[in-house]
Amino acid sequence: MAAVSADRVAADYDDRLSSYGDRAPGRYVAEVAGLVVVSLGVEAPWGVQVVATDARPDPIRVAAAVAWCRERGSDPQVRVRGRDRHALAAYRVVEELAALAAPAGAEQDLLDVSHAGDSDVFRALYAGSFGMPPGLAQQLVVAADLDALPHLVGRVDGRPVACAQVRAGRDLAYLGGVGVLPAYRRRGYGAAMLAACRQEAAAVGCTAVWLNAEMKTAPFYEATGFELVDTHLALAAS
Repeated sequence: MAAVSADRVAADYDDRLSSYGDRAPGRYVAEVAGLVVVSLGVEAPWGVQVVATDARPDPIRVAAAVAWCRERGSDPQVRVRGRDRHALAAYRVVEELAALAAPAGAEQDLLDVSHAGDSDVFRALYAGSFGMPPGLAQQLVVAADLDALPHLVGRVDGRPVACAQVRAGRDLAYLGGVGVLPAYRRRGYGAAMLAACRQEAAAVGCTAVWLNAEMKTAPFYEATGFELVDTHLALAAS
């Protein structure tokens, strides 16, 4: 049985994306034509997103939101569920992501996990784990973010080796930025970090967690207790 339904995950998407807030230059959350538009404050193809996952997307509303972004100098991606691809046939698919969910609460003993107290430490882990270009991690994670929501650091013998973010809602938490430095992979630390995230979510009252991942990595998450519940697409207007 799925830990959480696809509909519940889809409804949670814009709330969790909106949790980036306006704590850094260029970030904003706006409602345009009944859709949530989020800017993450970075120069990247996914830096501005129109979220259309909660209901079957209306092409007219989506077009209005895209036009609003373009008037402000941004070319957004539109996030939809895989089932709704046909509703926006004029848009091209730029990314397909698995949506996976698991119950909150888990145990692990491989990593010493704590909340990040230093943004530089977290950003170094984040950038190193995902091979980010210079400066991107500094834009994605500012000091105020660490105060606003849990940023976790996993250590082995005192050395930081893994990171994650937990964006908790009322009863569902989104897990993001779960990464392990390349030199420490294939030792179970990724699974341990996921377990630590699930434990963190349970501690703040959530009953389930979910995340997005590349389709090819879905089996890894399924092996750690997650279940594939949906697919999400990033679309771009021509």
